[in-house]
Amino acid sequence: MMLTRCPDCSTAFRVTPEQLKARAGKVRCGHCSAVFNALEALEDTPSIPAAVKAAASPAEPVPPSPVETAPSEASPEYDPTELPAVGPPGIRDTQVGPESLDVLLEGISREAEPPPPRWRRLAWVLASLMALGAFLVQAAYVFRTELAVSQPDLRPLLVDMCGLLECDIPLPRKAELVSIEASDLHPDPQRKNLLVLAATLKNRASFAQDYPHLELTLTDIRDQPMVRKVFAPAEYLAQGAEVRAGFAANGDIVVNLWLDVTAVGASGYRLYLFYP
Repeated sequence: MMLTRCPDCSTAFRVTPEQLKARAGKVRCGHCSAVFNALEALEDTPSIPAAVKAAASPAEPVPPSPVETAPSEASPEYDPTELPAVGPPGIRDTQVGPESLDVLLEGISREAEPPPPRWRRLAWVLASLMALGAFLVQAAYVFRTELAVSQPDLRPLLVDMCGLLECDIPLPRKAELVSIEASDLHPDPQRKNLLVLAATLKNRASFAQDYPHLELTLTDIRDQPMVRKVFAPAEYLAQGAEVRAGFAANGDIVVNLWLDVTAVGASGYRLYLFYP
């Protein structure tokens, strides 16, 4: 296959050596009906086949067209402008319609397709931005606590977002950063039927955290559990303490709990902290 172009309308066609030999290279444009020499308008052809060059020689008789039979030279109606246009065998160029035009431009028409409308590209960009925005909001909602800790400047924005979504920003709960520094269980000097649990808790994190829960287990002489009780922050904090404010960064608190264990007869204890 070779490529030729109409000099009048610049329409490109694919042609074969057989089509060029049919009329010594002369063809009719299927777009504007102009007659031109396809050999002279060849494009992107490093070398023209010898058979095609020989077809252009006026000394060599021109074979009849495979598309239609040329009238005799004696015929007065013979007109070189009635030469067949480039196209597959069986297609006549006397009436060029959209169907035959597609055949003539096979492989070329797709290259000249116009770009998609601008509004379609803008719609895709807008849809992509909306999807990205929804993803970012969802990620901010799921990781709002971590973002509030790692990016304090974002906290006001996160608070506003939770105001719209009717959510809150819970305090972090890093149990590995909260420790029991000291603890002791001893009888109350004033009331012998009571035991006093004294413990010091420390938040080793550089940010405020939620207060942990405490689990106290009383054991017998064989270290077997006898009584287990869980204390929520509101139960072991001092009266008037603001639970929602959280455990201050690098802060510590002293816990004092009075336990009535008269009927238990415990001899030991275990104390743990955890987040439910």
